[in-house]
Amino acid sequence: MTQKIFKAEGLILRTRPLGEADRLVTILTREEGKFEAVARGARKTKSRLAAGVDLFTHGCFTFHRGKTWPIITGQDPIERFSWFRDDPDLYPYGIYMAELVDKLVSEQEPCFEIFQLLLESWLLLGQSSNLFLLCRAFELKLAHLLGYSPHFHSCTCCGSEQTAVFSPRQGGLLCSSCQGTDVIKIEPGTVAIARRLIEAPLKQANQLRPTESQKKALASLTAAFLSYHLDLGDIKSRRLLNE
Repeated sequence: MTQKIFKAEGLILRTRPLGEADRLVTILTREEGKFEAVARGARKTKSRLAAGVDLFTHGCFTFHRGKTWPIITGQDPIERFSWFRDDPDLYPYGIYMAELVDKLVSEQEPCFEIFQLLLESWLLLGQSSNLFLLCRAFELKLAHLLGYSPHFHSCTCCGSEQTAVFSPRQGGLLCSSCQGTDVIKIEPGTVAIARRLIEAPLKQANQLRPTESQKKALASLTAAFLSYHLDLGDIKSRRLLNE
């Protein structure tokens, strides 16, 4: 029998008002995956839950399984990520990562590795000297964990190692003989950076030094690949990054 009371370590991805005083919280947990939960009275000034269910909060939570949603009955914040919560330069990256995870992760499915990826990415936001590469690494690693990793080792169609372009539709590199329309021209150096972003630890993204043309190609191919294969639709926070 499923226990009525359970505990989980979680990351708050999204919050929105519910009724006059409650909040409906979308939370990604190590133990139970992603789900929505109610924080009763969290919109009241003196609520003991208010500070612990803010967006971006990392904490340990206690839940009671309700008829519609679990109800948060206790919380012990670990980190509120204050260094990017109120920073106009960092906030768009934090909310973009949260929105991607919220859109792409199904509810109540085990996702320990994605939890770790998001937690580490939020931690690195306050330390990274290259937010562009941190964001691209997050996108590519997230796609990989979801089973949609781009193919960067040879031509997706014929296996040739002499590649020239990236095809979002085919999900990888193509040689000059196999390339069709709607492709992105990509240099060998850009391919090497993309592979490194997927394979190396997240914190090593800072060590790479792409040129402006390589950065432009990386941004184009990750956006096009995610949109085509993961059916993202409109990502509001991406507009903040573009601005």
